[in-house]
Amino acid sequence: MDLQWMRVLVELADRDTLRAVADVTGYSPSAVSQHLAALQKALDTVLVEPVGRKLAFTPAGKAFLPHARAILARYDTARGELSPEGQLLGDVRLAGYATGLAHHVIPAISAMRGRHPHLTVTMEEREPPEAQALLDRDEVDIALVYDLSLAPRSIPATAYHEVPMELVVQAADGRAPEEIITDPTTTWITNSRAHDDDELIQRMTAQFGVVPRIAHRADSLDLGIRLIVAGLGAALMAGDGPRHPDVRYSSLHGAAGTRRSYVLTRPGREQWRANATVISAITAAAASSA
Repeated sequence: MDLQWMRVLVELADRDTLRAVADVTGYSPSAVSQHLAALQKALDTVLVEPVGRKLAFTPAGKAFLPHARAILARYDTARGELSPEGQLLGDVRLAGYATGLAHHVIPAISAMRGRHPHLTVTMEEREPPEAQALLDRDEVDIALVYDLSLAPRSIPATAYHEVPMELVVQAADGRAPEEIITDPTTTWITNSRAHDDDELIQRMTAQFGVVPRIAHRADSLDLGIRLIVAGLGAALMAGDGPRHPDVRYSSLHGAAGTRRSYVLTRPGREQWRANATVISAITAAAASSA
């Protein structure tokens, strides 16, 4: 079905005569009639009928008219979104890990709000495997994920941000990191939803000839910090993790590697204007926070 057929129908409703429709569309009156006839044939329904020297809408035509207007409006919206000069419209669905949402996505949305007031970004917190699964099922448009350089995942993208992993302990513990790691009484806190944390601690402590004892698993970084404050263990966290006056972040000078962040879309959709705009804003927010 040709969209111009529906446009002619809408113009007829707005302008009343074939001549007026011809003037605004650039078609001849006979071409306007042919478009109307083609639309009616495609729908197998009479939409307009002669009444005197004019065409009047039948009940079927009146019922179809708002649908025609809506279809044309959606088409014009889509063209505007694709046009480099058009205003960005619509919703972008995003899933990602908590720190990335807090440090990269929220600042990105704040920065875009003034430039793209009609673009909406909705987000949900998900661990990387969950976010990638949502993307695979087309339930989100963008997935913000990470991996650990000492426990890498297969991710089809280039990292846009990288943060060293550090040792996090009670602030009152003044020992050097190596003393804490090699102390046989040290217990560890890892992520309950991402098993690469366990692999990271095992690989890091192996460099010091130690087999780690994992005592607690927590889904929340804030809960992990509370466990550390209470003296219940140590943890490896990215250097941009949550701060607390009673915990201390210590550099391991590369021994624990880095956390690498990636932003993903379904294949081919990274060039969609809305997706590209959000991705650009996220990477800019990450760069400014470095």
